[in-house]
This record gives sequence, C-alpha cells and structure tokens, in this order.
Amino acid sequence: MVIRSCLTIVFDGSFYKAILECHDGDRYSVASVILGSSEPKMPLILKLVNRDYLQFHFHHMEDDQKENIKRINPKRAQRLASKSTKSQTISTKAQAALQKQFEEKKQLRKVKQAAKQQLIKEMRYQKRIIKHRQKHRGH
Repeated sequence: MVIRSCLTIVFDGSFYKAILECHDGDRYSVASVILGSSEPKMPLILKLVNRDYLQFHFHHMEDDQKENIKRINPKRAQRLASKSTKSQTISTKAQAALQKQFEEKKQLRKVKQAAKQQLIKEMRYQKRIIKHRQKHRGH
C-alpha cells in the first residue's frame, strides 16, 4: 500500500493555515491547522510535520477514485513540486472535506448547547417547584 501525503500552506486573509492531505489506500484524510498571522518559517514547518503530526484531527473520507500511481522521474517530480508551490490553490476535495468536518462540529455544538439549555430550564423549574412547596408548608 502506498501512502501519499501533501502539506499545503495558504494565507486566507488574516492567518496562515497548514492543510494536510493524506491518501492511504482507499481512504482520504484531511486536517487543517492555523499557524498564526506571521509567515511560518521552516523550523516551525518541520516541527509541525515531525513532532506534532499525531495531534492533528484528521477528517476521514472514502476515496472514490482509484489513482494509478507509477514511478515518476525525479526531475519531473521536481518540476511538478515547483509548479505546485507557485500555485496557491487548495484542492477542492480538501476544501469539501474540511467544510464537511466544520458542519459536523457545528451540528455537535448545537446539540450540546440545546441539551445544556434544556438542563438549565429543568433546574429552574425544579427550583420554582421547591420554592412553591416551601411557601405552602402550613406555617
């Protein structure tokens, strides 16, 4: 099995982001990390890849297209790498996966908030009932 990964660093207007894409077999994973407002230096990027890789929260998807991976000439690989560094676009697949992950987190947040509000409402009701019963104890 061949595992391919790609790290793309983009500036989205206010912050630099690192977007990590990983193809392993039939699975596709993507994670996004905010690096900060200043341009990231090479030691930060190396630390990110070498040490902090396990801390990323990857969003996994099934890879619907099977890619035919073959050996690439090193010079061609170098040309392709320089070409991809010049273009500042994120793959639409990564954008879709990150958007889906964002929507799932948003739904989870909504469910948690609704449960919390319901619990607060129930506690207020119980307090009101206790207060009402204490008023009418017959004193």
